[in-house]
Amino acid sequence: MTKFDRWFDTLDTEGNDYITEANLNDAAARVLGARGVPVESPMGLELREATQRLWTEFILPKADPEEGRVNRRQLRAALAEHMLADQIVAAAKLASIADAYFAIADADGDGLISSGEFVQLLRNWNGVDYQESHRVFEYLDADHDNRISPDEWRSAIFAFFLGSDRNHPANDLMGKVGSPILSPADF
Repeated sequence: MTKFDRWFDTLDTEGNDYITEANLNDAAARVLGARGVPVESPMGLELREATQRLWTEFILPKADPEEGRVNRRQLRAALAEHMLADQIVAAAKLASIADAYFAIADADGDGLISSGEFVQLLRNWNGVDYQESHRVFEYLDADHDNRISPDEWRSAIFAFFLGSDRNHPANDLMGKVGSPILSPADF
């Protein structure tokens, strides 16, 4: 199992071995709902647009053309082809997606993500438990000031999607491979 398999599993909430654009939108809606941000608000629209870009620019090209869905193998192939093959272009596209999720995570609007904000994001976005979220937070907080800056956040997103180091702590951004995925009811 890989980090992308873990991400696939967090998105495949129906357990049907496929993910769709709707699954990505549901993940974004969970984050918005946890923050109490209306989907139709400017912040909600920005997150939905970022999620749309993630689907259309990176995943959709490998989707089943008739059903608009990808299985686990197709997701891995899509990410390899559209992210790993040209990392400079992918990083430019990922930056706006990372920024939209950063803005949602920064609940108090101070321009930084606190440990509490980070834990809430990971629990609602990817079903990651409290202890695991704090472990990942400590790694991502590279300067150890108990906050994640926009640069630290982008570095984490880039490391997850573009990095090839199998042991990089940012690989656990979507949850540690093999750990249980909590459902919203478990929060």
